[in-house]
Amino acid sequence: MASKRRKGRPRKTGARHKNGHLKAVMAESPRERAAHMPHRRGLGEHAVDPAAESELGRMRLRGEVSEPEETAGQVYARMWRGYVATLSAPRSPGEGQGRGGTACLGCPSPEDRKWCLCDMRRRIYAEASQVLVSTGSGVSPAVHAVVILDKPCPFGSLDTLKLGLDALVKHYGLNGGRREWKKNSGVRGPNLSPVDGS
Repeated sequence: MASKRRKGRPRKTGARHKNGHLKAVMAESPRERAAHMPHRRGLGEHAVDPAAESELGRMRLRGEVSEPEETAGQVYARMWRGYVATLSAPRSPGEGQGRGGTACLGCPSPEDRKWCLCDMRRRIYAEASQVLVSTGSGVSPAVHAVVILDKPCPFGSLDTLKLGLDALVKHYGLNGGRREWKKNSGVRGPNLSPVDGS
């Protein structure tokens, strides 16, 4: 004789209470999940901190760099991304991912170039890059490796990295003091408003 199959949806598997309801499965806590991620190991209680996603953030959580140095590195990375976005210009650098923007027409004249977003991003990044190059030998590659490429700081390069980040802190005015603006930099302040070079 054939066995009778129960009608309807099959019963879910799992441990049950005496009344027949499924027992709740304990979800993994964010702390436990972070402990299994290789890049977050060794951070202890800071393993769940969002800053642990980048190498520079992990260095701050370990106490190897200060908070202003981390912020200067983040600003430098943002300026680098803006510069890279201009490399295939003329186009609108702000149109990616649904953002609107003004079309860059290639900035044919010096007067137009003064207000061109592409040219402004190039100048801002070039100014910060020049600060790193003038700081010392090996500073720019160390900062680029950690901040842009998100690689661990090479052995013995921590002092060189901190030297570059300190120079960026002073350049961006993150040390509590005011930044000394160059007369012909073309940019005034972090708000990136252009000024004429006179």
